[in-house]
Amino acid sequence: MLERDYIMRLIRQFFEALEKLKEKRDTNDGTSIQVETNNMYTSYFHQPEAFFYEAGSDIIIGYMQARFSEKEYMQRIELLAELLYFDSTIKTSKEQQRMLWEKVLDLLTFLDTHSDTFSFDRRRKMEDIKALLNP
Repeated sequence: MLERDYIMRLIRQFFEALEKLKEKRDTNDGTSIQVETNNMYTSYFHQPEAFFYEAGSDIIIGYMQARFSEKEYMQRIELLAELLYFDSTIKTSKEQQRMLWEKVLDLLTFLDTHSDTFSFDRRRKMEDIKALLNP
């Protein structure tokens, strides 16, 4: 019960922080948004953004499984996919955007095949990313 409450609070805090970043994205300096985004990687996933940029999806999933409890790691993967997707929206390099989209798609595909929860939102996001990758 306590672990579930902790996970729910973590998810709520994450999305509140992400929503604040989305609000700032259009009105603030891109550098400060990137710094705040990078801080979220460390705060919520205990690794710097460089780890998630450089590691393959399978390494990231393995890290999440090893670092977080069985009940928690799937939610953390979903949160990471959201953060990576947001991160792609503030990148100016098309190569970086594409790399992040591919990782998000890999993570969402993993969740879709391994999660016991079906999500229309996840499926919609997967289709949106496929469209971005294959215009």
